[in-house]
Amino acid sequence: MTTSEAIDDPFASHIRRDPLPDAGIRIILLTDLPRADAEAVIAPLIDHIRAIGRPVEQCILEVESSGFNRLLCQGLNGASLPLVLVTTATEPWTPAHLEPLLKAIDHCDHVIGRRPAGDREQWSRWLKSPPRRLVFALPLLDIHSPCRLHRLEKLAAIPLQSASRFLDTEILAKATFLGHLIDEVEVPPLRSLLRTAGWWSDWHQICRHPLFKRGSGPAEEAQGQEECHDRPASEDD
Repeated sequence: MTTSEAIDDPFASHIRRDPLPDAGIRIILLTDLPRADAEAVIAPLIDHIRAIGRPVEQCILEVESSGFNRLLCQGLNGASLPLVLVTTATEPWTPAHLEPLLKAIDHCDHVIGRRPAGDREQWSRWLKSPPRRLVFALPLLDIHSPCRLHRLEKLAAIPLQSASRFLDTEILAKATFLGHLIDEVEVPPLRSLLRTAGWWSDWHQICRHPLFKRGSGPAEEAQGQEECHDRPASEDD
């Protein structure tokens, strides 16, 4: 459910989340950019996180190597910091993108940054929002935003089935079903990777055969080149 719904629901008044004022962040960038360009996207983000005294890890994964679900599972493998920032941005982050997410995550489990929209994009969001609300109980507008911050424990508990960008919807739909708190906050514009192939088959699979419990076996690792740094000093995993 969204945080506004939790506030309005008299039976959910007991729901609280402990603030995470100094929690470290693992950054997972899913990208099709060349390596140098990909590093430039998250470099300002890493610098700002370190400047405010939080530990930070980074993981850059190439989307050509596997489906989005397997890539994200790979990015979560070995994560230990309490927060996970998942992004498909294609241009550099700024503190103005990060700070609203950090403020919101203190009272929720997942927070999405809603970017400004022009007339055409607003119309598109208006058309797509009712089906998501009716089928998945998701009132969020910028569902494919590249600004996404999660509590590690909550994100890791969600089985990931979608190989396409429908994964963005799947995560939030399952989080709602599992009783997680979700918020959407305003952030500045930020371009992101756009891919629509495969969304219909993933939609069909999630609607007919959703999984809400992870298997006991280890997640299958994606093939391809990746770079994951597991500590603030950026040692390779």
